[in-house]
Amino acid sequence: MRVKILPVALLLLIAMPCMASELVLPVFAHNLEGRSGSLWSSEIYLTNPGEQPVLVELARFLPGDISKPTPCDLFMPPTRVVPPQSATVWTANGLATDLGCAESARGGLVLRADGPVHVTSRLVNLGDTDDDGATAVLSGRGEAFEAIPIERLPAAGAHLLPALMWSRNPCGEPAFDTFVGFANPGADPVEVVLAIPHEGNRAVRINGREVFLPHRVLIPENSWRQFRLTPAADEGSPCGTVESFLLRVDIDAPLAIYASVIDRRSGDPRTVVPVPLTTD
Repeated sequence: MRVKILPVALLLLIAMPCMASELVLPVFAHNLEGRSGSLWSSEIYLTNPGEQPVLVELARFLPGDISKPTPCDLFMPPTRVVPPQSATVWTANGLATDLGCAESARGGLVLRADGPVHVTSRLVNLGDTDDDGATAVLSGRGEAFEAIPIERLPAAGAHLLPALMWSRNPCGEPAFDTFVGFANPGADPVEVVLAIPHEGNRAVRINGREVFLPHRVLIPENSWRQFRLTPAADEGSPCGTVESFLLRVDIDAPLAIYASVIDRRSGDPRTVVPVPLTTD
């Protein structure tokens, strides 16, 4: 009897499953209450540019926080199949169910795909509409975010978040609000140092607490954090105008980073992505 010996490369191909890649969606919300009656929910758009179906798995939720008064058990990670050269919407209602019947949630998501896929999302304010997000796509003012392949996360080093906005000593409500957020899909905490270039030892408020820059925060493993940035008040000074500022973010390991600037007069948000700082 002759025994056929398969080439080593073919044996490896048979033994190994299709390599899956991970993507990090830096911010996600479901039924998240905000200011002035706003209510925020996310939906996700999956685009397959290839010629084979792609399976996309909801691998992990990076909390934030999540409320599941009546949780439902999930025996395997939720998935969506995206046919070749087409797009699929992962609805807000479907995402809530796939997160274990979440009533509300905010955080980041890690998605796993077995082929090439482009993932974007829209965080929509449902506060002024009758849309409950049950089955159809969401309608309302929204903010777009793009999922980042895990190997392309901002690397350890310095990054800039440009053209952020705030109002110093506003007369009444501020015209703009600025938030900065981080999603850490890794197994170790990431240290973040926040600073405003050329303005050392400046006092700012982070979530209402006054601190001096540069300021260090620790983003725990497999977690999401978001902070509201406001300038420290100058007591006795006249009303100030809107200021544009630049935030420097130093990180000691790869981390998803974003900022969101909200125009409070129109309700429109603007997403700001980090720019790696280059040095000579």
